[in-house]
Amino acid sequence: MAKNKKRARSRQKQRRHTTPEVGLLDALGAGIDAPAPGPLLGVVSLALSVAAADDDPSAAFGTLVRSFSAADRVETSAALLAIATLTVDPDLRRRVRREIAERGHVLPQWLAELHRSEPVDRAGEVSTVFRDVDDLLVGVTVPGGGPLTAVVRVNNEFGAVATDGYVVGAPLDEVVGLLGETDDPDLRVRDISPADARTRLTHALAEIALGPGWVTSEQLTEARPLVEWMLSLLPEGGQDTGLRELSEEELDGIAEAFLASPFGPAWARLELRPLVDDVLTAGSANGIGDPLVWSRKNVRGLLDLDRTALDPDVVHVERTPELLRDLIRYGHAERGLHPQLTADALSEVDARADAFQAALRALADDEA
Repeated sequence: MAKNKKRARSRQKQRRHTTPEVGLLDALGAGIDAPAPGPLLGVVSLALSVAAADDDPSAAFGTLVRSFSAADRVETSAALLAIATLTVDPDLRRRVRREIAERGHVLPQWLAELHRSEPVDRAGEVSTVFRDVDDLLVGVTVPGGGPLTAVVRVNNEFGAVATDGYVVGAPLDEVVGLLGETDDPDLRVRDISPADARTRLTHALAEIALGPGWVTSEQLTEARPLVEWMLSLLPEGGQDTGLRELSEEELDGIAEAFLASPFGPAWARLELRPLVDDVLTAGSANGIGDPLVWSRKNVRGLLDLDRTALDPDVVHVERTPELLRDLIRYGHAERGLHPQLTADALSEVDARADAFQAALRALADDEA
């Protein structure tokens, strides 16, 4: 019994001495010993993300660099060289290399060559026919360290903002293949140019600061400095081919084509045109901006008065479910969607129609 108590006190003492600083040094040490760059770069990316989230990011970054520089350890030298490379700071990198030489620290060869990393000559996009979210993938090759692939999820219906992401030590082709291994017949995998991927992801990451913070995962927040460094290696000059902003003329053209179709005559009366226009305008927020493609989630959003972009005062708004059924049949046929997706969307309209009508009546009673 006495020995057990002594062991317990010993473990408690060890736990009390495990500070965040010790944990960081342990993680850096494990990263140095790892056979690939991912673990060490992940730790450094996390440290940079913490500094970036400070009220004074510049001061926090300076404090981080000084604290590593003050500690004469292999772990902190590795962290400094990684920081200088990920932040693309040539002056800091030269200073760090001098310090490392003076200290005689031996670092992994891949880390010394990290600044010579090369981008993979293709990028990937994994999405569904609804394009509510896109997974964009970019890759780099670290000399002597192997591949790194970044996967970033972009939520198009939140304004093409990056919501999740991570970096793995595997070739881009392999990661694309793993993401594409699914029974979903409507999953779409395609190549995009690295320049377009850089432009789209740069905008998606910038959107994080403009929207509510809750949309972005902690995982992406921690990986963001590493992802941004990888993007800096890709070619510039790409096109942001994600979201489409439909003009009034384009929406008018879609409305006219719908009304001229076999599904349109019931909605061709002049008094119903405002409702048609309102539903199409609301639908232009679907996916990347296509009012002819409707997922179950899109249907729920339209028929929920607490979330909908519909004007509840538009003439004949109570006929929205009926209009939506015809618009889904027309739109999905135009876009060549799988029949089951059309059936799913129509089923969702049927499931939500009564509640939508009841909510309209309740709203009218409140305003009476």
